[in-house]
Amino acid sequence: MRKALLVLVICILAAPAWAGSGFSLFGSYSQLSDDAESFGVGARVTFGSHNWVGDLSGTWFPAVDNVDTIGGHTDKIQVIPWDFGARYLFDTSGSFRPYVGGGGTFFYNHLNDGKLDNTFGLYGLLGFNLGHHKTKFFAEAIYRYAEADATYSHPGNPLKGKMDIGGFGINVGVMWTN
Repeated sequence: MRKALLVLVICILAAPAWAGSGFSLFGSYSQLSDDAESFGVGARVTFGSHNWVGDLSGTWFPAVDNVDTIGGHTDKIQVIPWDFGARYLFDTSGSFRPYVGGGGTFFYNHLNDGKLDNTFGLYGLLGFNLGHHKTKFFAEAIYRYAEADATYSHPGNPLKGKMDIGGFGINVGVMWTN
């Protein structure tokens, strides 16, 4: 996890060197599974052109207690999504600029008592930027989805199953661009 955060910090510091680039810091509220939701914080590196941009985002959510996982088992879960995708920003007059996007998500998952595999999934988003200058406000709705294998090692009777990861979320933050 420390290596991943180090890579994200390096990307954020290097972002201004890329044409059409920027970086963002944001607060997030999201479903982590069918039975867990949390507030978190994230960062995004953006690169690309005027209308099409690529994004690399990481969002940290603290662990959530008393989550129903599989087979009626209750556990503490942590989900940290890493999103890589593209957005299309629509041309508008004024400071309001809507966008749509999507891509892939790597879910880093952790259960306190069991094992939840890290997995890949998909995401889609709809949002807007607000501002004319290099510093802009943004807000977006995002939906992430994947399935992960969960395992509990009960003596003589291991419990295995699939668990839905992700769900609806909202990101709100500040973006700095070239």
